[in-house]
Amino acid sequence: MRPPGEDKTRVQSVDRAAELLQAVAHSAGKGSTARMLAHATGLNRATAWRILRTLESRGLVNCDPRTHQYSIGTALVELAQFAPTDTWSTRAHERLRTLSLQTRETTALALFEDGDLRYVDEVMRAGAPAEESWLGSNADPLHATSSGKVYLAYASQPLRALITEPLERFTDSTVTSVSELEKEVAEVRTLGYGLCRGELLPDLWGVSAPLLTQDRQLLGVLSCWGPASRGEPERFAALGSLIRDAARGLLAR
Repeated sequence: MRPPGEDKTRVQSVDRAAELLQAVAHSAGKGSTARMLAHATGLNRATAWRILRTLESRGLVNCDPRTHQYSIGTALVELAQFAPTDTWSTRAHERLRTLSLQTRETTALALFEDGDLRYVDEVMRAGAPAEESWLGSNADPLHATSSGKVYLAYASQPLRALITEPLERFTDSTVTSVSELEKEVAEVRTLGYGLCRGELLPDLWGVSAPLLTQDRQLLGVLSCWGPASRGEPERFAALGSLIRDAARGLLAR
């Protein structure tokens, strides 16, 4: 799903600085020396150190002279205070929370990033183990996930150009026939949502709906999933309508 060639609009030094800032934030004071941050981001140690020193000079990070560990700086906190609270991302997260309460299942939002359909936000169902999280991962494989089927249904390229044959089988329910997959994808366009019934993992089902612009361009996918023990077929139509309406309402605002 990644387009050929590099993204010519991105500035490498800024990209690296942003990656280091994220690494500092995620480390929360543990493993946040320049050496460890360089390792976490895949940067050369000297390059990481120079960028960190530049960020420190602007107050965007702090370095403890005793431990040599970096933390988020006060300048970044001050900038965050000017961030609007009513943004599309905050509204999307609230929509995920509402859907999770309504369905009692995990809900997620996937958006296109660098040519991939990636899960960028998620609200876990109550009692769900942490390893069930898909946050940060891609909606792959396309033929065995509800999000992937939605992508295939609304992509600008034909289905056969986006999949690799033969289709890999993950469970007894995985669709491995391209013609059968094409029928399912056509049904997604008719219903407005896609289904996955234990096709990637035998104990996981999912329902997904597209986020479409007015000219029918796919921006992302809204999803709901849960254990197969609660994936009764009679729930799918109701959940599909709920997710589809939520996706439409999110873009309508």
